[in-house]
Amino acid sequence: MFRSRSLLLLTICFMMAGLLGRTAAAGTYRLIFASYFGPSHPNTKAMESFKEKLEKASNGAFRITLKPNNEAGGEEKIMELVKRGTLQVALVGGLIKDDEPMIGGWEQPFIVDGWEHARKVFIGGEFADKFAGKYTEKTGVRIKGLVVNGFRQISCNFAITTMDDFRRMKIRTPLSDTFIQIFKGLGTNPTPMPMTELYTAMETKVVDGQDNPYSTVVSMGWWEVQPYMLESRHVFSPTSVLVNGKFEDGLPEDMRKLFNDTLAETISLAWDLAEKDEGESVKFLKDKNIVIHIPDNNFKQQMRDAMKDPYAWFDANVPGAKAIRDYCASKR
Repeated sequence: MFRSRSLLLLTICFMMAGLLGRTAAAGTYRLIFASYFGPSHPNTKAMESFKEKLEKASNGAFRITLKPNNEAGGEEKIMELVKRGTLQVALVGGLIKDDEPMIGGWEQPFIVDGWEHARKVFIGGEFADKFAGKYTEKTGVRIKGLVVNGFRQISCNFAITTMDDFRRMKIRTPLSDTFIQIFKGLGTNPTPMPMTELYTAMETKVVDGQDNPYSTVVSMGWWEVQPYMLESRHVFSPTSVLVNGKFEDGLPEDMRKLFNDTLAETISLAWDLAEKDEGESVKFLKDKNIVIHIPDNNFKQQMRDAMKDPYAWFDANVPGAKAIRDYCASKR
């Protein structure tokens, strides 16, 4: 009897040791998830949900460090770090076109009409499969899905109510030829600048304004130095969910499945949070006495008409630009 009990206790101890060993081994699945989005941005909330769900579902096998709000560096730095594998997961916008020019065509002006249309275009993986070119081959980084930066609006230190107002505007643009061309078309003086320098540049009037979605204007605090906005909705900006390929391939099959399943849930959540947050951000800005001008149909059409030269530039310089416009039109 004593021997049987001893064997039973010994067996239980080995089982527990094995379980603890697997947990310890699984604890080596550490990853850093970075973005440039501010603390209150819906994408940051989605990142927080990803961390909570994956750590819980894996019983602590995954240990996740979040670095939103440019904590890992600006967008350009984040792009490089995820390629090196210093970061394992990241949210990055259209600047990844520097590694694959076709991606520069994703943010063409006035090709996405509204939230329902955006979901049809960007959710499900088909868009990225068709129009990511050789991004993964060139970088070793995989685009696991597209979430939302959102519909870009224009903030300024003076009101923009006509096309003439654009002509006296010095606007900060991302470090991107595509946005330079769009704002040249509108008649502004485009000034490329990293996002990390933008608040001070607007506060000191080095630039008159910038373009970003409402959620970003709120989360980055730019409303504090920009009293006017134009609801131009000139570009819908998707954000790529990037995963370092070596990191993903190095996960055991069960951990890889758990990682990807949780990431897919996070992508869906991010879309829901972003659409809801746009309305909440508008209310926040109005409560802070930010003047938001809604263009009438005539003004909207004038902005679209001004895109003739930018579209010609896209077609001459961005592979697949026309095919991307046609794809978006087919989803209306």
